[in-house]
Amino acid sequence: MLKSPQHLEQFPALLATFPDATFVVTHRDPVPVTVSMVTMLAYTARLAHDRVDTIGIAAYWVDRLERMLRSCVDHRDLLPEARTIDVHFDEFMADDLSMVRRIHAVAGLPDSRAAEASMRAFTKAHPRGRFGDIEYDLAPFGLDRDVLSETFACYSEQFGVRAEG
Repeated sequence: MLKSPQHLEQFPALLATFPDATFVVTHRDPVPVTVSMVTMLAYTARLAHDRVDTIGIAAYWVDRLERMLRSCVDHRDLLPEARTIDVHFDEFMADDLSMVRRIHAVAGLPDSRAAEASMRAFTKAHPRGRFGDIEYDLAPFGLDRDVLSETFACYSEQFGVRAEG
């Protein structure tokens, strides 16, 4: 199992390396993803630096994410349809267990009452936001929601990704 945004650029290599794999391609509005990521990177940079170039961090990662998402658009059709599922974040969040069942069906994995019970128990024990929420702000990064939406429009339109919030 591999999970990293950098894998969006590696569909040909992943397919060549894992020719029998089931591919789960997750999709989420890239605007909150970008803001979350650059916020995390800025927080991390503060551990090692007195001054953090938040504008530079954002500029680098917006460009990087755009390239990754364009590669996903360009190469998604290389993945075998019978062993690939596109998972939209909003659908997963609305009904995670149904999405897991769909993923299992594509992967040829049996449904298991024990596994489902385990997932339900985990979700109950680890509710979203149990440690609070982070309020994301575009301003310290010199970012604008509309500009980001336009930057990532090719990807969002290709995969029917809905804007969050």
